[in-house]
Amino acid sequence: MPHFMSDIALLVAVVLLLVVLSALLSPFETLGWWAGWDRRWPGPVAPPDAPAPPLSEGTTATARYYLVYLSGVGSFGPKLLIEKELNFLDLLRRRLPGALIVRDIYPYSPTNDPLSGRRYLAPFWRLIHRLMEASGVTLLVLIISLRNLFQVAISADRRYGPLFNFGVAREIALALVRSGYRLGDRQPVVLMGLSGAAQIAVGCTPVLRRLLHAPIWLVSIGGVLTDDPGILMVEHVLHLSGSRDPVQHVGAWLYPGRWPVFKRSAWNRALARGKLTVVDVGPVRHMAQGDYFSRSAKLPTGQSYVEKTVAVIGDYVQSLAP
Repeated sequence: MPHFMSDIALLVAVVLLLVVLSALLSPFETLGWWAGWDRRWPGPVAPPDAPAPPLSEGTTATARYYLVYLSGVGSFGPKLLIEKELNFLDLLRRRLPGALIVRDIYPYSPTNDPLSGRRYLAPFWRLIHRLMEASGVTLLVLIISLRNLFQVAISADRRYGPLFNFGVAREIALALVRSGYRLGDRQPVVLMGLSGAAQIAVGCTPVLRRLLHAPIWLVSIGGVLTDDPGILMVEHVLHLSGSRDPVQHVGAWLYPGRWPVFKRSAWNRALARGKLTVVDVGPVRHMAQGDYFSRSAKLPTGQSYVEKTVAVIGDYVQSLAP
C-alpha cells in the first residue's frame, strides 16, 4: 500500500510539473513565430507553405455558406478528431447540403501546427496519443486539455492575444481560400468553436473580417467565452448551453469584463446590442458521455444530443443565407 501511494504521489508531482512548465512556456510559441526566432514555421509576413489539400466537406462550386470547425481543448490536431466529432460533422453536412465545412484548423497554435507536427515535444505528444488510444486514461486527456487551455488564456491575454489571434485568423483565411472561398464575395462565414475554441474564434474575428472583407458569425458549442473585445466585431453569437455543463461558465467567473457591474465592457456592450443568443439544448455535459455530440444520450423527445446540436446549428446557419 505505501508503495502504491508513493507511485500516485510521483504521478501527481509529474503532472503538476507539466502544468507549471506548460503555463510558463505557453507564450513562447507565439512570440517565437511572431519575432521569427523559430525557423520551423514561416513568420507572420512570410509567404505561407505550399498549400496542402484542404480538409473540408461539402461543395465548393455552389457553397451558400462556409463553416469552420474549431475543436475543443482535448484536441491533438484536425487530422485526429475523435469519432463523435466526425459523426457530428457528417450529420451537419447532411443537414446543410449547401454548406462547405472546413476542418483543417488547429486553433491552439498560431501556426496551425498540431501537437504531433514540427514541435520539439512532438514525440512526447505522439506517445500520449498512443497511450490514450490504448488505455483511454482520463488523466492523459487532462494533460492535453491543460496545455490547450493555456493557449486559450494566451488568446484572451491583452499582451499576447493580438499576436496569437492574428496567426489563427491568417490560417483560417488560408484554409477558406484553399477550399474555394472567394475574397470579397461576402458569403456567410460561420466559426463553430467547441469549448475553449469559442474564445479563440472571438479573438481572431477582427483580423479575419479584415482579411476576408466579410462578416463573421460564431456558433459557440458549450464555449468558454471571456471578455475579449473581439466580441464587438462578431455579427452574432449563437451559444449552445447544456444545463449540466458548468465549464461553459468559467469565463463569466474569471473575467471581470463579463460581470454585469461593468456596463462599458466589450461583453456587456455586445449584450446590449443583441449580439448573443443562448439556446438551452437540454441536460448536456461539457465533455465525455452525455456531451453535445453524444449519440447515446437522448432527450425526452427521443432526439439524441448530437441530433439536437445539429438541428439548432442547422436552423441558425440556414437563416444566414443571403
